[in-house]
Amino acid sequence: MTQLDVVGLAMHSEPLADENFLGLPFASLDMAEAVKVVEQASLGGAWRYVVTPNAAHLARLYKGDANLERIYRNAWLCLLDSRVISRIARRVGLRPPPVVAGSDLCEVLFREVISPSTPICVIGGDDSCINTIKSRFALTNVHHMNPPYGFWRSEEEVAKAAAFIVASRADYTFLAVGSPQQEVLAARVAEIGGARGVGLCAGASIQFLSGAQKRAPRFVQQMACEWAYRLLQDPRRLARRYLVESPLGVLFVLRHALRRPDAGRSLRRRDAAGY
Repeated sequence: MTQLDVVGLAMHSEPLADENFLGLPFASLDMAEAVKVVEQASLGGAWRYVVTPNAAHLARLYKGDANLERIYRNAWLCLLDSRVISRIARRVGLRPPPVVAGSDLCEVLFREVISPSTPICVIGGDDSCINTIKSRFALTNVHHMNPPYGFWRSEEEVAKAAAFIVASRADYTFLAVGSPQQEVLAARVAEIGGARGVGLCAGASIQFLSGAQKRAPRFVQQMACEWAYRLLQDPRRLARRYLVESPLGVLFVLRHALRRPDAGRSLRRRDAAGY
């Protein structure tokens, strides 16, 4: 994809979907292309939000979460955030889009794109976490709100958070309140209108950037084992996510593979080839 193609994509407010994977409208962009598209879109007038489904997110779709599926379908940019899902999908004959981890995308934006004076908004994270990030990146124009736990179940609290985002007029809004609450909030901002810039459903990215949580070494990430690294760090909090929920995301992939008309022939061919 050329530089001109990437800039052209960023100017469109419609979803950048060119890959139907698992029934979702993913964009076939690598990291460099995704960063450039998001950077260009941040300068536009219309609010656009980015989602990065991983195995735990796909588990909710497996269980029939129609609202989350709608939010994903309406996202401006949908990127795959799971090397495990990518590898399993290829193993069963599917063609996944490139993996662009949300945490990596946010880190590149902070390190290479966002300047000290860039207006940004962060939803989630405590004051200590935000102050560390402000100091680390010399940020001078940060709008921060940390909604109460369970806020997404309250129309009033969601409205407050959405209004805060609209008023911030930020180029980049990092929604770091976990899933599906961050996706629900991103969609609500799109519905009410008036916001600008790009909203990124950031998950634990802000925690990683502040050093509150540690990411796995790069070679562990490349082996698709970051989930195991994080599980060992915080087993009490993450055991259910990685040992109960995420396997349902794998089942979601297998279900789509088995529904393909040529599923049986494809799997037999791959087995015969020694995959």
